[in-house]
Amino acid sequence: MKNTKKTFLLGMMLLQTGLLSSCYKKWTPGDGPHHPGDNVVTTNRYYVDSNGSDSANGLSPATAWKTLSKVNTVTFQPGDSVLFKRGDAWTGTLVIKSSGTADARITFGAYGSGEKPRITGNNSTLSAVLIQDARYLTFENFDVSHPRAVRPPDMALCGIYVALATAGVYPGITIKNNDIHDVEGMPITNRHMQGGIFVRSNATQGYFDSLLIEGNQLRRCSSRGILMGDGSNKDTTFYNNHVVIRQNVIDSSALEGIIVYTAKNVMIEHNRVLNAGAYTLGVNMNIVLAGLWGRGKDMTIQYNEVAYTRLTNPVPYSSMDSEAFDIDLSSPGYTIIQYNYSHDNAGGFFLHMGDPGPDFTYGIVRYNISQNDGNGFNYRTFELHGHPNGKTVPIYFYNNTLYNDTMIGVLDRAGGTGVHPGLAFRNNIFHAPALQFDDQANIVYQHNLYYPGAKAAIDSSALQGNPLLIAAGTGGSGINTLSGYKLSPASPAIHAGTLISNNGGKDFFGLPVSGSSAPTIGAAEKE
Repeated sequence: MKNTKKTFLLGMMLLQTGLLSSCYKKWTPGDGPHHPGDNVVTTNRYYVDSNGSDSANGLSPATAWKTLSKVNTVTFQPGDSVLFKRGDAWTGTLVIKSSGTADARITFGAYGSGEKPRITGNNSTLSAVLIQDARYLTFENFDVSHPRAVRPPDMALCGIYVALATAGVYPGITIKNNDIHDVEGMPITNRHMQGGIFVRSNATQGYFDSLLIEGNQLRRCSSRGILMGDGSNKDTTFYNNHVVIRQNVIDSSALEGIIVYTAKNVMIEHNRVLNAGAYTLGVNMNIVLAGLWGRGKDMTIQYNEVAYTRLTNPVPYSSMDSEAFDIDLSSPGYTIIQYNYSHDNAGGFFLHMGDPGPDFTYGIVRYNISQNDGNGFNYRTFELHGHPNGKTVPIYFYNNTLYNDTMIGVLDRAGGTGVHPGLAFRNNIFHAPALQFDDQANIVYQHNLYYPGAKAAIDSSALQGNPLLIAAGTGGSGINTLSGYKLSPASPAIHAGTLISNNGGKDFFGLPVSGSSAPTIGAAEKE
């Protein structure tokens, strides 16, 4: 009987030891969306405490490691977690070069209570955090900064730098729920190498797959808030693939809040981009920007708020850019810009650079609300660059609601002399006392509603009259402040639009839009 008890107790001790060193976290429907890797085997938990000891084993809070240098020397195994103590701070660079697997991710995160663990870069390397050649890795719940004492700054700096040095595919990187701030590199020099979060492959045939950047707060970042790619072109076969940038807040960047190069199958959604161009650190920038845009292949930009984008310096670009959104040069595939809220951007709502390149298929701009955009540039809501040699560029603007308390302009960059075949405006509400529409010889205007300004002369199917918006011009801070752009029951816009195939199926507010009968004009369907 005694031997049986000893065997039982020994078994329980071994079981408890196993549970402490190898835990299984199973996803259940109540946990939220299910992503690959949510069923995670945690092999070891390592702890880092600024009062710890690098000679300890790191496997418990009582035996935590102390320094970034110690963490940087360890190659972690699939399923490992590396947890930094909340309320503590480290200076230097955290270097991560370990990989998990689809079923056993590596996680860098926080433990304890209090503020997020802080990592402050010391200017000795490009970034405060470097993640290189990693697969299936999550970096979450950190406070990351990279300040510079020199004013103006004289070097390139990043917050989190996710890099590839070796060819191959690198799936499953997640950067989420971090606070990234005061990244103070030289805003203009090496601007394609700096951001609060900077993702780049240095290998011609190396690329990320299933990359997620979610729920981060970025404040005062130079040059960009979130930057993917370095502005150079590469074979689209090796574009970063399946990229999601979601639910981030970017406030005050030197240049773009979010910009994406060399990526395909891109989703950018539910972000807030505020004050792009505001954080110049005393540097004369002489450069142009837009709040949120990219040169990705097959890109969808939706449910974002972009506001207060400004010109960084008035010379020599005194009348260019500073819009919320852009379909730019070298944009292969399609770009869809839908369900966004754009307001108070100095250069306007939308920039079209004229020639997205030979591999561009189409652009769609639909169900967006623009309020008081372009007031810094003679009330230019749209800036359109001419198409080279009269090239047809298919971009379709439909079911947007555009409001300005002074004027709305669809303006050619060349002062009205450019041509823009392929652009078409249908089912939009243009709500402003004055309206200007350039290049009516080449741009299609059909079934739009104009109030109270004069319609586009070429729009033979136009409506003119009050659309009876519930409270036009009352949008505030946040995409959920726009109920004033719904329509009163007596609105003449209701079911007055022209039918558009593959129309997205729902309006700005989520109401269904018929695919077989006339839709309502503007971003709001009849309730």
